[in-house]
Amino acid sequence: MSYYEQNVPPVRDTRLKMGDSYSGCACDLVECGRSGCLLSQGRGFWQANACQMALSLMMATTVENSAIVMHAPGGCGALLHSLSVSSAKGKAQRGKAPLTVPWISTNLTEADVIGGGERKLRETIEFADKEFRPEIIFVVVTCAPSIIGDDVEEVVRQARTHVSADVVSLHCPGFRSRVVASAYDTFYHGILRGLKLSPTPWVDFRPINSADPDGELFQKKYLYQKSHTVNIWNATSIGPGDEKEVERLLNALGLKVRFFAEYSSRDEFRLVTEAALNVSMCNVHDDYMLKYLEEKFGMPYVIAGMPIGFEHTRRWILQIAKHFNLEKEAIALIDSEEAVAKKAIEPFVAQIKGKSVLMCGGVVRVGSESTALKELGLKVLSIRAYHYDEGAEEIFEDVAENLPDTPVAVSNQIFEMTHQIKMLKPDLVISHNGTQGYIAKLGVPSIQLFNADGTFFAYNGIYQILRRIVFEFKNTSYRDRLARHIKLPYKKSYFEEDAFKYIKK
Repeated sequence: MSYYEQNVPPVRDTRLKMGDSYSGCACDLVECGRSGCLLSQGRGFWQANACQMALSLMMATTVENSAIVMHAPGGCGALLHSLSVSSAKGKAQRGKAPLTVPWISTNLTEADVIGGGERKLRETIEFADKEFRPEIIFVVVTCAPSIIGDDVEEVVRQARTHVSADVVSLHCPGFRSRVVASAYDTFYHGILRGLKLSPTPWVDFRPINSADPDGELFQKKYLYQKSHTVNIWNATSIGPGDEKEVERLLNALGLKVRFFAEYSSRDEFRLVTEAALNVSMCNVHDDYMLKYLEEKFGMPYVIAGMPIGFEHTRRWILQIAKHFNLEKEAIALIDSEEAVAKKAIEPFVAQIKGKSVLMCGGVVRVGSESTALKELGLKVLSIRAYHYDEGAEEIFEDVAENLPDTPVAVSNQIFEMTHQIKMLKPDLVISHNGTQGYIAKLGVPSIQLFNADGTFFAYNGIYQILRRIVFEFKNTSYRDRLARHIKLPYKKSYFEEDAFKYIKK
């Protein structure tokens, strides 16, 4: 049975060769991933980990005209208070109505865990449909109903027959996977099984009709537009600034751009198949959905890393241009853009040249940005990726070629990051959001690896990243005061040992 036919999607741990515990160098990491040895590595101690439910909710809250039913104890929905606000902000930045997502919980109790929560779920879906009148209801299945074995899919199947909304189930119990990126597959699995992904005649396009003399002309226009349309698959970490920069470059090649799946509506999802090419902006984010669209609808796709830095941006644009036979036009565009960008960043490059940096965060971003910063004259001391799977292999082949002796760790553990900062003493740390507090307490300059309010992609992104780095070097007061007065919760003896001593085979 295909993954796409299953009620519950697979997790990354079983679908791909992956790992979250490694310390070595880039070339060895690539080989270890290929051979499967990463699968046998773990830790004797974990400080913390992430729950895939958080990322599934992060994506679901961005969908327009939707409501969320949390099939869970009441506390599991706490994250939605902040996510609803951030998704409303993202909608406003993209010119959409800045509405927060209504959500409701089945509020499972001890009695429900013993007797089952299916009746509660059915009633909650019906209430959400009548109360909020959404186009889509996301049913988020968490740990408790997954453990007790509630037949959520049967409840959803029955609900679809008598509610007006499309009901989409998202199975995301945190205990199923050590890799939080499994949440992306969960969201896409729900979308591809619960929503219509093909256009409706006379609503989305005008079909050919012998009784309609103008139908053929409309059909030709429609086919031409489709043949020059690209679907770009975004992520919460990819903000409107990045989207505008990518759209600007592809528009310059005569291509129309649509963005999926975040900040999309039910009507827009029907147009997913009305494009000539699907393009991912993150290797580990979209492969599940893009492979489905190729298998089901014959749509080709490109997964070519992130357009961060000159070299990666050039490759990314050329991969797309090749599909449309626009390589010549793309090279001319790239050469022109690079000339302008290189002149603009000259003052910043002079100020950061020779500085050392520690990279921490998502595997594709840290790999792409490490080689990009090396191009600009920074010294990359070490790279820390939160997880690694075969989707990142192409990126880390490039890292191995350009930074062969640079230590690489696969780790999302704060204590290991803290140890590396203390021992390596980098001039700058570029890290995932949520870690800046720890870094500031060490008195080290840092910027976020991504920020939805900023721009990181392509040529505007290069300028903005360097501008942030220079600003951080000049503004030291806050972190200097923190480092003088705050003590981190680690014994001194820990920093005298190997940072990765807890990694076990």
